Amino acid sequence: MQENTRRFLLKTITSLPIVGGSVLAMHAILRFFKPTMVGGITGLMAPPDEAGSALQAVAQVSELTKPWDFKDFIYVRKSVEYSSRKWQGAKIPGFVVRLPDEFVDPKDEKSKYVVVQRICPHLGCTFNFISNSEELAGGYNYKAPPPFHPHFACPCHLSVYDPTRPQPIAGSVAGKAFDKLPGKVVSGPAPRPPRTMAFDIKDGQIWITDTEGGGVG
Repeated sequence: MQENTRRFLLKTITSLPIVGGSVLAMHAILRFFKPTMVGGITGLMAPPDEAGSALQAVAQVSELTKPWDFKDFIYVRKSVEYSSRKWQGAKIPGFVVRLPDEFVDPKDEKSKYVVVQRICPHLGCTFNFISNSEELAGGYNYKAPPPFHPHFACPCHLSVYDPTRPQPIAGSVAGKAFDKLPGKVVSGPAPRPPRTMAFDIKDGQIWITDTEGGGVG
């Protein structure tokens, strides 16, 4: 009887370090595959890691009072990164442009503005806002029909976009589907209009709330 008790005690003492080491090893493995997990084992049942982008003011309404006033900006879009920091920021250049009244819905204040990512969807170059007809024709090989108005134009492969004309396309931003976007491709190899950005107007400022994702080409 005493011999059995002694054996049981020795086995128990011997197994404790093994069990403890296994628990520590399991924790290390979980942290390797999911570094942003919190709450230990219970974290496995947590919702997916998300790092939503914060609201960001990119322009004052007072800066865009006249037709074709525009401003360029940089928006930082956050996404999950599997490191101790837990997120990474992608800097996305953008344009906000004030449209003339003939293109505006008087019942919708937001229709006064076109807000787009400044990344050409062809091969990812940064496009420009061209307000001169001679520059557009000579530098981008596109002679716009009269009456002239500014266009977005990419210097890399000469894609040109008309901010006053929508183009049918399927997509979504912030979970809301759209069937057309401003910035119809009127010249060059771009496969679609510039990617859009969701925005609100509050306290005299234009706030980016989300951006359309996706690659180029």
